[in-house]
Amino acid sequence: MTAPSDLKGLRIMVVDDQKFLRTMVAQGLKGVGAEVIEAADGFAGLGIIGLGAETGSSMDRLKAKRPDMFDGTGTSHRVVNCIVTDIRMAPMNGLEMLKAIRSGLTKAPREIPVIIMSAHTDESLIGAAVALDAHGFVSKPVSQKSIMDRVLRAMRANFKPKPVEAYQTLIIPELDEAILETDVSFLSNEMLSKIRAGDVNALTGERSTSVKWTELAIGDTIAVDFKTKSGQLVVPSGTAVTDVLLNALGDLSNVSPLADEVQIRRKVL
Repeated sequence: MTAPSDLKGLRIMVVDDQKFLRTMVAQGLKGVGAEVIEAADGFAGLGIIGLGAETGSSMDRLKAKRPDMFDGTGTSHRVVNCIVTDIRMAPMNGLEMLKAIRSGLTKAPREIPVIIMSAHTDESLIGAAVALDAHGFVSKPVSQKSIMDRVLRAMRANFKPKPVEAYQTLIIPELDEAILETDVSFLSNEMLSKIRAGDVNALTGERSTSVKWTELAIGDTIAVDFKTKSGQLVVPSGTAVTDVLLNALGDLSNVSPLADEVQIRRKVL
């Protein structure tokens, strides 16, 4: 599909366990011509786009816990152009769903645009979403305009996913109903540390420098962990800067204040 000038004709899946919010977002998108499919949690979303033959460990754990949920799942699927999802849901959260997509465990393309709806309390999980190449973030309470802007921008992005292995190593906290408010920052930091080796580019002719995060450029490499002002890890060292990452950081600055400067490695022209 070529880059759209509006949302008409796009099929968008909205995933949120809060029916009111899900319906509000869906109605706004329908109002500008998009077709909307709703899902109540990450697993329901995967049921819509279809599971592949290999389900992976997170789905295997869920299957062992809730085998009834797998009846008929994966036998059919619907093609969607973009996904808008919340993070904190049960029995499968938005990060687990995104990991499954980026790891090639579904019938959806690995590069499908995914927009995250995020609250300030989700700061400890933001780094995980960035590592999973979320295309953008919308602050809660969400506005219809921000949703539409993020979807259009995501559909225009030139995005190539990392190798499957880079996503498979990520540790996604299970945010089931019993621990939805648990502080998982330590899990996020452990998870992000595991992707350094898969993300580091062997660049030559570089110089190290510090720049304002707003001055990051495509092709830069993060040299030192980049964090929020409160100390939450957002982008680990060794990560290559892409247009998707730049867009995500711009969105995140409206959710959680980011550190003013970031140390980078930049090619010398």
